[in-house]
Amino acid sequence: VIQDPSNSSWIRWNETGSMFQFCSWNLLIEALGQQGMAATKKESVNKNFHDYGFTRHTDSRRRIPDADGIIWYRFSHNDFNREQPELVRRIMRRYRR
Repeated sequence: VIQDPSNSSWIRWNETGSMFQFCSWNLLIEALGQQGMAATKKESVNKNFHDYGFTRHTDSRRRIPDADGIIWYRFSHNDFNREQPELVRRIMRRYRR
């Protein structure tokens, strides 16, 4: 999804490639659904990000737009990096006890 140039208006890497950002939960949910993800709600996708060890870098309560007026949601994971795509295989769901 993030590598598809046709999606670059709403999802992209940050400048360093260490974090991804998107501006539409609806488009993200639709794109992930096309990839086989069953979640259909923002809360479910957010929980999945957390369960897989992603860190959210934006506060949903304070919506601060960028210079173009767009609000971006930012997430990162040590093993999800533009320059090292092979690391994605190491991302696993964290199980709770």
